[in-house]
Amino acid sequence: MSEDPNIPVLDHELAEDELSWMRAVHADFAQARAASAERGQDFNPKETLRAILGKPEYQLAQPMDLTGPGPWRNGRNRHDRFVAAVFLPKVELHRHSKSRTDQFPMYVVGEAEGFSLDDNNQPVLTPVLGGDHFHNAPNAPHAFLPKVGKPIPDNWEIAFIAITPRNLREDTQAVSDSVRAAYRQVVGRDAPIGV
Repeated sequence: MSEDPNIPVLDHELAEDELSWMRAVHADFAQARAASAERGQDFNPKETLRAILGKPEYQLAQPMDLTGPGPWRNGRNRHDRFVAAVFLPKVELHRHSKSRTDQFPMYVVGEAEGFSLDDNNQPVLTPVLGGDHFHNAPNAPHAFLPKVGKPIPDNWEIAFIAITPRNLREDTQAVSDSVRAAYRQVVGRDAPIGV
């Protein structure tokens, strides 16, 4: 985790073409899922997402590396923002002190919620649905986690596309003890340490 105080704050609004790209990717994914269900076929969400992101109409200025099990990184869009597909099998509670992040859930094996703090620093859990947009301002603690109070499948996983202004290896930090206490208050269990 980085604590470099000299990097500039990068906070931005996504451009309309970035949002349109995400809506189109998600719509294509949802259509593929529905078609698979109509045919009574098994659906492999990760492989479907890989195929969709590999289509010519979704190519980025610098394409993501779609090899391996993921995460699929190193994509850059025409706004020079990083684009990655991330697959989390566990909770990663953290913050990016100098970077806004935008996360777009694609699918969840099981159910998920997003943890954050509201304007009064009170903990909030938000249900995660495909097609949602989670905007994390610089320094905002955030995490995706299994839905509180529901059984957690052994293969729980959340997949999302992240659009970020920089490689977040430069700007990812642990949260404070007070944030960890807020997480425990609403989730009922301790947050994992580290990311």
